[in-house]
Amino acid sequence: MDSSEFKSVKREISGTVNDIFDDFEESNSRLPTMEEFQVIIADAASHYLGPIDQNAVDGINANLERQRIREKLLWDAAAEQEVAIRKRRDNDG
Repeated sequence: MDSSEFKSVKREISGTVNDIFDDFEESNSRLPTMEEFQVIIADAASHYLGPIDQNAVDGINANLERQRIREKLLWDAAAEQEVAIRKRRDNDG
């Protein structure tokens, strides 16, 4: 994955993570706990990544490694968004 692809994926995922926080806060009048966020992002990640056997052409080890890389991108974007939203909330509050 080159840097432009990484930036594109990160931007897309960051938007999704931001939407998760906004939707949760709007529905619950608070930010999600880490456990709640993990459940929500795991569902979003499985939707984004697709089933593990979807790309079985390369073999299972290649697919697992590709999934780990993509999941790391998701979690990095999620952590970045969580920090930004909590800082913004602290500054506003």
